[in-house]
Amino acid sequence: MTIRATFTGWGKCVPPVKLTNADLEELVDTDDDWIVERTGIHERGISHVETTDLAEVAARQALAAAGLEPADVDMLILATVTPEITCPSNACVLQERLEAVNAAAFDLNAACSGWIYGTTTASSMITSGVAERVLLVGAEKLHWVMDYWDRATCILFGDGAGAAVLEPSEDGDGVLSTDLGADGGAGRTMVFPTLGTRGELSQIRDPFMHRLHFDGQAVFKIAVQGIERSVRRAVDRAGLSLDDVDAVIPHQANERIITAAGRRLGIDPGRVVLNIATHGNSAAASVPMALCDGLESGLIQPGSIVVQTAFGGGVTWGSTVTRWGERVTPLGVSDATLPPCDETVFDLLASNRDFYAPLHAAAEPTETGSYC
Repeated sequence: MTIRATFTGWGKCVPPVKLTNADLEELVDTDDDWIVERTGIHERGISHVETTDLAEVAARQALAAAGLEPADVDMLILATVTPEITCPSNACVLQERLEAVNAAAFDLNAACSGWIYGTTTASSMITSGVAERVLLVGAEKLHWVMDYWDRATCILFGDGAGAAVLEPSEDGDGVLSTDLGADGGAGRTMVFPTLGTRGELSQIRDPFMHRLHFDGQAVFKIAVQGIERSVRRAVDRAGLSLDDVDAVIPHQANERIITAAGRRLGIDPGRVVLNIATHGNSAAASVPMALCDGLESGLIQPGSIVVQTAFGGGVTWGSTVTRWGERVTPLGVSDATLPPCDETVFDLLASNRDFYAPLHAAAEPTETGSYC
């Protein structure tokens, strides 16, 4: 009997504070119509806590949905491009928080494709017998690296976390196939060096260097083609056709990217989960939060063929094809929540605005050299 990794629990954490398009109109030269037309985004979460705090809430919800205790988990993978610290890994910090004392733990960085890379890793660990119960988390605090004077980038990204538990199954359900890829030569389209070791040690951070460098037009073109090709490969490897797909859970990067890729694949828009309007682009947290929404909405049913797909910095891409199990409702519910926030969204963004203000006081410098 074939053993596959199947999803048995899921959960998400959405920050209570929202940055709306109306708020952005007060910060940069933009307006609601301009943002919605180009991205499909109306608001995005801004976290008042750290990446691991978001991850903990989502993880506890996923464990409760699977009917498990933290000590039942033997591997913990945290996908993030915005770790709150470099060492120890955020996965180890989360392991301590959860008291998942039996779990190996590590971080994974594949940018917005992190959840797909993490799912593939978890599936491989389970099918090879290395792990039995894997807690996979995608969590991001992206607003920390945003320049809220730059309307081209600050409108896109939000914070959040999603999580899932994967366990072995011999019932024919689980991850059927995967596709992963990367193109380091195109990596310059999306870079933020803030968390790296490049350069000299200094107490002074250059706001031009330590911000997101993002070529939106280049990313759009690469993303649409990359998603289409990756999904086709994954579906073909599963021995299925696109007509067999019941639900598509794409990375919520941009509504136009999702629409264009879906059109090229011939996927009915009604089979595609879209939550970008209220979440924005939350990188590695994007797909698992959308997965939770797909389950809650009823799009995913027992036995559904579910495609999860993403494209991100690196450049990286990936897709998975899963036959969903019999259960689409949680076994339990966690009461874990974030602490209340008594600050406004403008309070939370004040330090970013102050840091990047000198960059915009004069003409913006021209980008030169290699950032990746």
